[in-house]
Amino acid sequence: MIKDDTRQTIKFVTWVVIIIVLLYLMFVALFYQAGQPGRNETQNVKQIATSKTPITLVQASYHLDREVNSYSVKGISKHNGTYYFIYLPGSKKGYLYPAKKGVSETKIRSEFNQKRTGGKINQVNLGWYKNKPVWEVTAKNAAGDYSYKLYEFKTGNFIG
Repeated sequence: MIKDDTRQTIKFVTWVVIIIVLLYLMFVALFYQAGQPGRNETQNVKQIATSKTPITLVQASYHLDREVNSYSVKGISKHNGTYYFIYLPGSKKGYLYPAKKGVSETKIRSEFNQKRTGGKINQVNLGWYKNKPVWEVTAKNAAGDYSYKLYEFKTGNFIG
């Protein structure tokens, strides 16, 4: 009699573990599928940048969704010039900027850190806001609150 109870318990636990594993795999697949459009758009922008601009090697990718959805890349040309390319998939427009005509991500990070007391930068993204290129800095303060700051790409001036 005890052996039957043990078998039933083992069988039950086995089924519970199988169901949990299957649910976990389904959630992983769901989240992977949900991120697929963004990954596809990033690949599309890299392909556009390398085929239609002087960029031959992509160094970094960015995504910003502020009023307008925009994908950007930083890359190098065959003559070692650095460029930023911003693509707006909604309007199918792209904008190419030589790095020397704007402010770098490194400079924006430095500018942000000089004016900040504590906390940490999570991410810096290049994108499009109010018909111009901008850098968005996402940071988390010591209390765990997120903040978002925008800087003009061309001047590095704080805009909000």
